Amino acid sequence: MTTRSCPPEWPLVGRADELATATRLLTAPDARGIVVTGPPGAGKTRLAHECWKRAVQRGHPGVRTAATRASRSVPLGALAPLLTPRAHGRGTSLHFRQPRVRGARRLPTVLLIDDVDLLDDASVDLLRPLLASRELLLIGTASDEGTAAGPGSAVVEDLLPVPVRPLSVAAVGRLLEQVLRGPVERRTLRGLHTVGGGRPLYLRELVSGALAGGELVCETGLWRLTGDPAPPQRLVELVRYRLSAVPEQDSAVLEDLALCGPEDPELLPAESLARLRAEGLVRTQREGERRMAAVADPLHAEVLRTTVPVQRARRILLSRAERTEARSGIGDDARLRCTLWRVEAADAVPAERLAEAVELARADHDFPAALGLAEALVRARADAHSYLLLGEFRHACGRPQEAEQALARALELATTDDERLFGVVLRTQNLAQGLLRLGEAFDVNAAEVRGSTDTEIQAVLRANEAALWTLAGDVDRASARLESAMAHESDRPAIVAAVPSVYCLTESGRSDEALAVMAEHAERPPCTRANSIAHPSRLLTAGARALAESGRLDEAERMAHEAYDSAVDSRAGSAQIRAATDLGWICYLRGHMVQARCWFASVVSVSREHGYLSGLWAGLAGRALVDAVTGDLESSDESWAAARALRRDAWLRPEAQLVQAWRSAALGRVSQARSLLLGGARSAARTGLLVLRSHLLFDVARLGDPHAVHEQLAQLALLSTNPCVALRARTAGALAAGSGEELERLSGEWEEIGALLIAAETRTAAAGAQRGPGAHRRSARCREEAERLAALCDGARTPGLTPHTVRDSLTGREMEIALLAANGLGNAQIAEQLLLSVRTVGNHLQRVYSKIGIRDRRLLRDALRREPLVPGRA
Repeated sequence: MTTRSCPPEWPLVGRADELATATRLLTAPDARGIVVTGPPGAGKTRLAHECWKRAVQRGHPGVRTAATRASRSVPLGALAPLLTPRAHGRGTSLHFRQPRVRGARRLPTVLLIDDVDLLDDASVDLLRPLLASRELLLIGTASDEGTAAGPGSAVVEDLLPVPVRPLSVAAVGRLLEQVLRGPVERRTLRGLHTVGGGRPLYLRELVSGALAGGELVCETGLWRLTGDPAPPQRLVELVRYRLSAVPEQDSAVLEDLALCGPEDPELLPAESLARLRAEGLVRTQREGERRMAAVADPLHAEVLRTTVPVQRARRILLSRAERTEARSGIGDDARLRCTLWRVEAADAVPAERLAEAVELARADHDFPAALGLAEALVRARADAHSYLLLGEFRHACGRPQEAEQALARALELATTDDERLFGVVLRTQNLAQGLLRLGEAFDVNAAEVRGSTDTEIQAVLRANEAALWTLAGDVDRASARLESAMAHESDRPAIVAAVPSVYCLTESGRSDEALAVMAEHAERPPCTRANSIAHPSRLLTAGARALAESGRLDEAERMAHEAYDSAVDSRAGSAQIRAATDLGWICYLRGHMVQARCWFASVVSVSREHGYLSGLWAGLAGRALVDAVTGDLESSDESWAAARALRRDAWLRPEAQLVQAWRSAALGRVSQARSLLLGGARSAARTGLLVLRSHLLFDVARLGDPHAVHEQLAQLALLSTNPCVALRARTAGALAAGSGEELERLSGEWEEIGALLIAAETRTAAAGAQRGPGAHRRSARCREEAERLAALCDGARTPGLTPHTVRDSLTGREMEIALLAANGLGNAQIAEQLLLSVRTVGNHLQRVYSKIGIRDRRLLRDALRREPLVPGRA
């Protein structure tokens, strides 16, 4: 874990369009100047200063100043430092310190004034004639929130506006990656963007405060917040200073909106609301069919929520609840909010009303609210139903240890079949997913099946067992249980079976059917209890996996992002971990190794924070795989050792062989890697994992032995409707046949679906397989394309990227040692790995250098990806 301080000046990011507009306006022949407008903290001064610097670089003399509310009360207050008596005593004029360039055409002076709208009358009278005569080029800034009309507005009207809006989430991401010099977790990024409102000034203070307080840390190469983003004291004081000028009666409205959320404008004092709107402190937004008043700045609302005294906050919450409840015909949303306000105000709420509110919060996918209400419900009525709800939302929020305690207690108190069924389904999923106690989960489910005679309950439990078998990676057993469960006509088994059904169809090579099932279940009306174990994003994540495995990677990534953002917004920790895991896999398939590692690192950090062990295993295994493919063997060793400590061989899925194989390949043990992949493929065949089996077999072909697998891949293609399985089979066949033209065409297909690493490897193979007239030219073209594609894969280093001429020039032992050396191992480490003497390793490396035309190991990594400068002999 590392921390870092903020740099003194942040880069200008996300303002390319505004800069281009400003430059065009300032360089126009009749230009008077521009005014950069926008809300407070949006980066107006930073953008204006950049425009001013560029004008000075073009040869304009430049001066700058700032107007303030205090300087407005003094004639020429802002301009006084720039004024000097004109020569021969004829009045005053602006004094420019920049020397003139002799013989060059004099350009007008460019003057930067921050907050130009705060200028006094005398300054305005002095500036306007200079602007009209083109003797001066003015760059100003002005807030578009709550600025009362004053003398400076006349100058603003003479200038051309360049509006600046808050930064998008993507722009904030690029900015923070530059500032922190590393990737930032998407949840952290979204949180900072939400609280800071996309305003660079606020963002800077949030980040500086979080760094100083140790809440923003770099774990496993990824920057993340260890809690929710909170404004530091300096930013709190800045906001409080701005709000201190708000009259008391208006402040009461602002506090009400901050603590309780948006309100119907018709129910607020009209005069106060008008003044708050004029000051830019309140805005009107549309919520469904209604227009609602809300605090304009998210940061203002956050500061008010944390600084309003407790007793006053309690009075505000109860007052809003009473006003809302007094209205006739309020809907479910209003009833939920009233209950939440009363709970937050520590008011006594009947258990029946709390239970209703939990169901409403679940339907609204507001998991933190549901959890808080469930905790209040247990305090009010400690029965099985209350503990079930508490366990459900602890599990959903990614707190499996606490969920296990609540669910075990719920089963002790259960008095009805429904309570026992709901408790068993939730507990088994929590044991398997959260705590990685899969064997115990099977035992709990089986015991309940044996003790029940109700056919509907048995069908739900069989669907639940199918979900457990999907976690174990056994599609055949899962499919058999699903078929039995779906024979019952009730909706409850179908809802529990939704996600495992999509998974089974995907892994069986029937991705189109998987997507159809996903769409069918997405259209079903929600079923409160049976559906509670599956956040809606789980179904989206399953659909994203189906899209990815069928080669529709762009669509898959978009859907997985939607699932992840939905889980983050709901604070559904377990669903967030699942979506991030699949995003890591999708990025791996695309060859985007940096992004893949970031997602897996996020999974590791969040899972470790919550004790969510299945996510921790998946994140560690994914990170070990990516690190092996990119040659970071030390990190791969560390991650894989931690993963193996969590999940023993009894429940080890075939994907583990994929990780181990690529770790062996990174060590130069390509034959061993192929053996591991073939073993994993046999294991996948025994459990019905057709798509995974095709992936493992295809990796054997990628590692140099297509002859051993191309027939098996062709058979799998006949058994599947998955286009990616067919593409793997055709590529392995072309590799086995050494068909250069076919490989070149197939590389284009891989690139088209977005699998860039495989496209680069296939294009490399095509370069070596070209035959006949013009082969040399075609081979060179393929090599260039392969290098272009490989450069997009973020440092991936696979044997398939090594040109055939390099492989042919080296012996097997030389190639093995060369790969290890290229991955950063020293001679002594290589000797220890391969049971050789250090001197033998050195001799082998010298022969490698001679054959591929380099002088030392500093050039080895790049040399293994290009043609040798000196042809060698095997």
